[in-house]
Amino acid sequence: MSGISFSGIASGLDTASIVSQLVELKRQPIYRLQNDKKGYQTQITSLGTLKTKLLALQTAAQAIDTSGEFASLKATSSNDDLLTVTAGAEAAAGSYDITVKTLAKAQKEISQGYSSDVADVGSGTISFTVGGETTELSLVGYNSLASVKNLINDSVEGVNASIVNDGLGGDSYHLVLSSAEAGSAGAFTVDLSGLSGGTAPVFTTQQAAEDATLTVDGIDVVATSNNAEDVISGLTLNLKDFDPLTQVTVQVEVDSEGISEKVKSMVDAYNDLFAFVEKESGTAGSLRSNPTLRTVASRMENIFSTSLEGGLGSITNFFQVGISRGSGRQLEWDEEKFVEALEGNFSGVRDLFIEREGNLGKMYLVDNSVEDMTDSIDGLFKISTDSLNKRIEYADQSIERYERSVESYRVTMERKFTAMEAMVSQLQAQGNYLSSAMYY
Repeated sequence: MSGISFSGIASGLDTASIVSQLVELKRQPIYRLQNDKKGYQTQITSLGTLKTKLLALQTAAQAIDTSGEFASLKATSSNDDLLTVTAGAEAAAGSYDITVKTLAKAQKEISQGYSSDVADVGSGTISFTVGGETTELSLVGYNSLASVKNLINDSVEGVNASIVNDGLGGDSYHLVLSSAEAGSAGAFTVDLSGLSGGTAPVFTTQQAAEDATLTVDGIDVVATSNNAEDVISGLTLNLKDFDPLTQVTVQVEVDSEGISEKVKSMVDAYNDLFAFVEKESGTAGSLRSNPTLRTVASRMENIFSTSLEGGLGSITNFFQVGISRGSGRQLEWDEEKFVEALEGNFSGVRDLFIEREGNLGKMYLVDNSVEDMTDSIDGLFKISTDSLNKRIEYADQSIERYERSVESYRVTMERKFTAMEAMVSQLQAQGNYLSSAMYY
C-alpha cells in the first residue's frame, strides 16, 4: 500500500471513497476470473465423482462378464451331518449319490517321556517335510522341550506340537506332533538326526495318516482329506461324519438367486450413475456444459438400449430379461422376469452378458468402454481434467497480472487526487490572501 493519504478537506469531496470505488471497478475482471476458477475446480471434483460411479458400474459388470462368474451354481447336501458341499466355477449341474464309509485321520506322533517340560533335547537341526516341502529348524544352546514345541508351532506349517503330561509321575512329559490336516495330504516326516547333546525325542506313531473312503454313484473313491476338492470336479466335499449305510444326495443346480443378485447390483450401479448424470445435467449442475458427462451418458445408454450384434443366442436385448427403461434415464428391474428367462434359456441369457467365442456380451462392452474412457494416459477423464487444470493455471496467471495492474492504478489515482487536493488548497490560500488584501 502507498504511504500517501488525503482527506478531501480542501475540495470537500470524499476522495478516499472515490478512489476506493474506482479501484473496486477495476477489480471486476479479477472477481470474474476467481469465479471461473472456482467453477473449474468444482468441475474437477464432479468429474472425480462421475468417474467413481462409472468405475462402480464397471466393477459390477466385471462380476458377470465371464462364464464362470455368470454361471453361479449352488450345491446342497441331503444330510449336512455327514457332509456339506460347496460349488466352484468349474462345477457342473447334476446330482450325485455319495456314501461316506470312513473319515480321513490325522497323523499323530508321540515322544518318549521326559521328567519335565524344561528337559534339554539337545542342539543342532530338526527338519520337517510336509507335502513335499521341507522346513529346517536350528536349535542353538540350551533347548527345552517347551521351547522346541513353541518353535515348531511358530515355524512349521502343517504340523501342530503340544506337550502332554500323562500324570503317572517320573518321565511323564511327552512331546506330541500331529498333522494339521487329516489324510495323506497332511502326512509329515520328521528328521532328528541333526541333534546332539541332551536327549533327542524318539517318536512313536500313535495314529498314521489315513485317507477317507467313500462311494460316488457306486464308484469307490479315496479322498486324501476330509475337505475333498479332487473327487468331483468343481465341488468341495466337506466330510463331517461317516455312515456306510446312509446315502447322501448332492444336488448341483443353477443359482438363479445368486445370479439375479449380481445382475441387480449392476442395474443399481447404472441407476446410481445416471442419477448423478441427471443432477449434473440440470441448470445447477457443474458439468452441464462439460462434454465428458455427455459422452459417458451417451456411450453407456447406447450399450444398454441397443441390440447385441453378432450374439450367439436368441436373446439380444435387456428388456427380454426384465431390464427395461424406467422414468427419466433410469432402468427398471423385474427379478421375476429375469429368473423366468434364466431358467427357460440359461445359455441365451448368459450370452447376452458375457464374452465367449467371439460373442461380445453387454458386460464385456461396458468393461471395455469404461476402460477406454478412464485410461490414465489418453482417456476422456484425463483429457478433461488436464484441460481444466490448464484453465485454472491461466486464471491464476491472469489474476496475478490484474492485481499488479490494479495496484498500479490505485497508486496513480491516489497521487492524482492528492495533487488535486494540494492545488485546491493552494488556490484557496491565494483566494483568502487576495480577499484580505482588498480591505487595506
